[in-house]
Amino acid sequence: MRTWMLALAAGLVLPRFLPALPAQWFCAALAAVGLLLLLRHRWVAPGLFLLGLSWACYQSQSAIDDRLPASMDGRTFWIEGRVVGLPSRIGNVVRFELDDIQSRHAGLPSKVRLSWYDGPLLQAGERWRLAARLKRPHGMVNPHAFDYEAWLLARRIGATGTIKAGERLTAS
Repeated sequence: MRTWMLALAAGLVLPRFLPALPAQWFCAALAAVGLLLLLRHRWVAPGLFLLGLSWACYQSQSAIDDRLPASMDGRTFWIEGRVVGLPSRIGNVVRFELDDIQSRHAGLPSKVRLSWYDGPLLQAGERWRLAARLKRPHGMVNPHAFDYEAWLLARRIGATGTIKAGERLTAS
């Protein structure tokens, strides 16, 4: 049983160390082979390893696909969404995450992290209509330092931005 858990964990962690994600068809083939190996009771650990690997690759690719397209980088959009999590206020800047995003523009990510300079107090659950200048997530590549881009990807945040104007639609 312990070997099975280690095999699954190794499959889930492996994509973090790959230079690039495998193609979607390859991940689907890995999942099929993993399921076939699970049917053979003697090959449970390799089957779990392949299922974990294919699941992690699928989730990673779906998070990458939900990012702001390069053609929309740096543009201002009117978006409507719900504040999730606890907004943080440091000085005169309010930082928060907006989820369940609706807009006239197709291709926007489903979750963004926004900064509002001299903005009002926000609470989780409120719906807002905001004019936000969005940009693709990026971080500094410094060895042994905090990887902001990986942190955003792990939280499935597809864009960051600053608020130009906004109005509260509903309170929490």
